[in-house]
Amino acid sequence: MRRNSSRTIDNGPRLAVASGLAALESQGRPTRIRRGRGQRQQKHRRSKPISSLYVWLFIGLVGLVLIALAAVLVKTLAPAQTPSEIRPDLLDENGGPRGNAEDSEVPKQTEESLFARVTESAPSCEAELRPEQVRYTLVTQLSYDRLWMMGEHCERWGYGNLISVVVFTNLDQNNVTQQLLQEGCRAQDLQVQTLAMDDYEEEDYPVNVLRNMALSVVQTSHVVYVDVDFWEATNLHDILDLPNVKEEFASNSKLLGIVPAFQINRQCREYKDCREENIRVMPRTRDDAAQLDNAKRLTRFDPTNRAGHGSTKYLDWVNNKDGTQDDGQFLDIPCITSNRYEPYFVVRYCHDLPPFQSQFSGYGKNKMTFIMQLRRMGYMFRQIGGAFVVHYPHLDSPSRQKWNEAPEQLRPVWDSETGHYSVKHPKDIHADWHSYKRGRVDALFVQFRNWLTAEFPNHSSVPLCDNREDDDSKLWIDR
Repeated sequence: MRRNSSRTIDNGPRLAVASGLAALESQGRPTRIRRGRGQRQQKHRRSKPISSLYVWLFIGLVGLVLIALAAVLVKTLAPAQTPSEIRPDLLDENGGPRGNAEDSEVPKQTEESLFARVTESAPSCEAELRPEQVRYTLVTQLSYDRLWMMGEHCERWGYGNLISVVVFTNLDQNNVTQQLLQEGCRAQDLQVQTLAMDDYEEEDYPVNVLRNMALSVVQTSHVVYVDVDFWEATNLHDILDLPNVKEEFASNSKLLGIVPAFQINRQCREYKDCREENIRVMPRTRDDAAQLDNAKRLTRFDPTNRAGHGSTKYLDWVNNKDGTQDDGQFLDIPCITSNRYEPYFVVRYCHDLPPFQSQFSGYGKNKMTFIMQLRRMGYMFRQIGGAFVVHYPHLDSPSRQKWNEAPEQLRPVWDSETGHYSVKHPKDIHADWHSYKRGRVDALFVQFRNWLTAEFPNHSSVPLCDNREDDDSKLWIDR
């Protein structure tokens, strides 16, 4: 876009002088003051050098003003540094920019600009909330190729219950809404937004930007957050609507209700999306889940990343010596086994709730950092009986494929002596870790962790367990 270079000339002083002269003439007064010859010559001799001096002083002053204005404009119009422009290869071992002691303030300024403490646009957490005022919005986000899954969410969550969804697509909102109606959703239940794909790489899916957009339009007291590939049990909303559940959520704005997550395996041998076969097996009720569990066809999510949901008390949810955890019964999570814990949840939507940190995009650490922040802020983690979500076994997304890229030295090697695959530890090899998506995410995570520790006193009511995992050993960068 071309800038309009035309300028408005201020004729105010000139017009004022002209008006004054006209007024003098109209009163019959001379517009020139006559002097004697000697006076005129004396005035002429003195005024010329003084007038020239005034002119040069005026020009100099105008020049200084213009220089100052130009500096302000340059600072104002200069593009802010976005997270993608912060080169991970310039980060030190603490996740901050490399440099000498004189640069010690730079990491703090950078982190303050990167990460957010609260959700500014949300209502106050201090406002009194009665149990009958507790209502829920299902919040999710998705890429366009998974739009078909919304039909399952609309049916399972229940018609008449609210959903806020953001779709990553270049299609407009009306077009997407019409397609959602064709999938079986109802317009009155939906808050639909879209985010254009033009400014993003395919494998750099802006997951946390989408999550925050979906949260930003919520009008209910609480949100239920799920990713679109995790489908709700059909009784989830009914359980959350139980009087004792609403009383718990109304009484504590820092209660995080944990919803256990399960998964089924892909129902075809080939690496493809056998949709009909998969949908047929996806459990809808607790009884469905129990039958699949007994048949060894349902597992906790995700066996390849036990830490992700390992703190959830699955055995208590399914069955234990004291009996099954009843529908709507809350069970405390006393400690967590890993900072990589990233459950799906129900929480009050209010000012003190932090946003998802938007610098995390694509696959990796985008939700666990949100949970880490909640835990440090003092949120209580309590598991909800009877409620669950189940993962649909889709193929790997472009973001996941990018995350899986690794140096050749890290690939598993079959050890014939032990009969197992062996994998080298990242610290045992030399590689340009920042050239890989996972390395860049790890660098950003360390920076986030440093910021979190510096910004928030530790008010956690859910400590790390004594048998916690060594999370740092999983990082690809120096701690």
